[in-house]
Amino acid sequence: MQTYKTLSDVIALAEFAHRNQTDKAGLPYIEHPRRVMQAVQAQGAFPYVQMAAMLHDVTEDTAFTPPMLLELGVPEAAVNLVKLLDRDYSATSYNIEFWGQARDEEGAQEYYYKAIARVPEAKMIKLADIHDNTQLWRLSYLPVATQARLGFKYAEAIRMLNTNF
Repeated sequence: MQTYKTLSDVIALAEFAHRNQTDKAGLPYIEHPRRVMQAVQAQGAFPYVQMAAMLHDVTEDTAFTPPMLLELGVPEAAVNLVKLLDRDYSATSYNIEFWGQARDEEGAQEYYYKAIARVPEAKMIKLADIHDNTQLWRLSYLPVATQARLGFKYAEAIRMLNTNF
């Protein structure tokens, strides 16, 4: 069985996982994680962080799960970051007691970003993700109302990521 232990292996895995997917602008989806990975590379991130950046949407947007990634040989340090960045997995796996108290969407968002803010590597990836999602050329493909909604959402996310908890 093929194992995915190197950055080039993980890139191939992400390309396979996101094949035939497009973003909201109709562009190949794989280009988004590639740009996020390149952004963390430019900041000098370790290879496992670059791997997590490349895989940051795989468990949310495809049939792959964190246990599957581990079984395929993706380094555990990278998979742990992917789990933290995955809203659904994070909700069920990290600090369930607190998450259960976050009954409304606002509380859930705050918990999600607090958890990420506590892990510098995850924060680096999430900020790179948000930066890519808020590029004017990407937003220009979307309706004005969607641009406004996303602008508010991402500004709030950045605020929470940069708050000292």
